[in-house]
Amino acid sequence: MTNDGRNMRSITRHIKLYLPATLLGFLIVKLMLGATFFCMKRAVLSVPVFDSRPALAEDADTNIASQPSFNSQNVGPSLRILECKRAELKMERRQLERERKQLAVLKQEIETKLVRLSEMQESIQKKLDEHETIRNNKIKHLIKIYTTMAPKKAAALIEKLDMEVIIELFSKMKGEQVGQILSSVPAEKAAKISERLARQD
Repeated sequence: MTNDGRNMRSITRHIKLYLPATLLGFLIVKLMLGATFFCMKRAVLSVPVFDSRPALAEDADTNIASQPSFNSQNVGPSLRILECKRAELKMERRQLERERKQLAVLKQEIETKLVRLSEMQESIQKKLDEHETIRNNKIKHLIKIYTTMAPKKAAALIEKLDMEVIIELFSKMKGEQVGQILSSVPAEKAAKISERLARQD
């Protein structure tokens, strides 16, 4: 018999010897694990029936108590985010409140300035009205003077007045009176006065 044949027989013999031993070891380990599991199960179920409710209640309390610690890992970052958002909103609210106060101050200042401007405008308008009244009274007085004068004398005086005053005087006088005075005014000046009166109409 060759060496290869002897080696094959030796290996076969070893396999036949070790295979049952290995299987037996696996069976023993399996039985031990099964017994351990069975004993643990019996220990859990060994509580009497009338005590099962408290045991279940304790388990429920334990689960409920343990849930926050479990969820706190997930809730922690969310709470931090919410706190950051709350802080941001608080800062924005304070900023808006400051801006609102500033706007209220500005609004008050603007209203005060508008009141002052309105008072100044009324004062200026009052002075303008007074000035206009005085001017109208003067024009009326001049009209009264020139209409009672002889046309030649009135023409001599009117010729020396400013054109704007002449136009204002003549525009408030009767046409007949204006014609009598203009007839005594030099032709060139009378033409200019007549042109201005025509444009004014």
